[in-house]
Amino acid sequence: IDQGAGYAFYPLSTTRRFEVSGGFTRYSYDSEVHSFLVSPSGRILDDNRESAPGAPPLNLAEGSIAYLGDNSYFGFTSPEAGQRFCLEVSPTFGTLKYQSILADYRRYFFMRPVSLAFRALHYGRYGGDADGDRLQPLFLGYETFIRGYALESFDVTRECTSSGTTVQSCAPLDRLIGTRLAVANLELRLPLIGTEELGLINFPFVPTEIAPFIDAGLAWTGDADRKRNLTFARNSDALNIPV
Repeated sequence: IDQGAGYAFYPLSTTRRFEVSGGFTRYSYDSEVHSFLVSPSGRILDDNRESAPGAPPLNLAEGSIAYLGDNSYFGFTSPEAGQRFCLEVSPTFGTLKYQSILADYRRYFFMRPVSLAFRALHYGRYGGDADGDRLQPLFLGYETFIRGYALESFDVTRECTSSGTTVQSCAPLDRLIGTRLAVANLELRLPLIGTEELGLINFPFVPTEIAPFIDAGLAWTGDADRKRNLTFARNSDALNIPV
């Protein structure tokens, strides 16, 4: 990977600013064939390495412009009041052509001593190569998006379709993969241990917060052949979301 980039920002006030960036990235690939000659007893008789044709390189010119704001106020462990937002557009040209869009809005309502936190986020790729197989797909199942999900939270033997040792499909996991993501989070923050002004228990040495939450998210692509039909159900196995 060869890369060069530049970054600049222009503050409009103490809480808002513009950011711009631009750069160029080249991804080049080498392939190597490593072959062994093994005797019936398992002894390696010959070990050979040969170069092979690699995949075509990717040459990508990237830029972005973003408008950001942050007038939030922190408590002991997290923001308690105010708002944050980021609106960003990032076009990419060269071997692949697509545009990335990010819209992230967070709002905090302080209701002494508790606070209510809300976030709405969309990130997606749009344009001719946005759904191409040369780009890493986006994954919704990160703790920063939907808490309780991870790659390790799926039972391959029970939730996926396999043939021998090969996993052919895994619908619960496929529902978290796409080129566009939408996320909504709602969280009630209760400062359990803190001070008299900000805490249910006055013990300022170990600030502790309890935060029951509700998370929701959706991943999809722009491919017309992969439309997803949503149905509310109590059992996740009953969801009608074909891939």
